Amino acid sequence: MEIRGNILDYNYEIDSNGQRIAQVSKKWFRMRDTYGVEIEPGQDAALILAIAATLDQMEHD
Repeated sequence: MEIRGNILDYNYEIDSNGQRIAQVSKKWFRMRDTYGVEIEPGQDAALILAIAATLDQMEHD
């Protein structure tokens, strides 16, 4: 898996084998400290959410 985009601004994609499997974006929301995770059908949602949560925690530490 690869992460492409701006992690600090919560605007990135998660790719696997050259295909986007998820997109994380803060642009969809106007509330502070809120972002969305769009996961493509058939993907491991728990793994992708764990990746997003881990990156979020790393940014706050």
